[in-house]
Amino acid sequence: MAESQVLSGLVAKRGELAGEVEHCRRELHRLADELGHLDATIRLFDPAFDLGGIRPRRRRRGHHWFGPGQCQRLVLEVLRDAVGPLSDPGVTAAVAARKGLQDRPEVLVALQKTILAVLRRLAGKGVANALGLADGVRGWERA
Repeated sequence: MAESQVLSGLVAKRGELAGEVEHCRRELHRLADELGHLDATIRLFDPAFDLGGIRPRRRRRGHHWFGPGQCQRLVLEVLRDAVGPLSDPGVTAAVAARKGLQDRPEVLVALQKTILAVLRRLAGKGVANALGLADGVRGWERA
């Protein structure tokens, strides 16, 4: 009895995966066709153009934690509400707490990369300042 339930679950999962593989194959063929059309159009304008010199762009694997501009707004709120300068991990922990993200190391490492990029961008705009804290750690405050 239990074997038939396990088997039926495995068969269902295999059917699901096979459907996903078929969908991905169709999508791959569609994209290859579009690429061929683009190549042909480029050759219409410049037959000598080296299509092999066009490097493929990497797809961003962004996290779906934030909507557009939400991370920057949260960072600015954290810096505004802070009593003093906050370290990189301090800003990360405060943003994670406001967003309700899990306090797991792999989440915090990925989140910190995003937050540091936002802080560097804000520093470039003159909205945030980086400064050295007493223990040699970098701190951030609003300008």
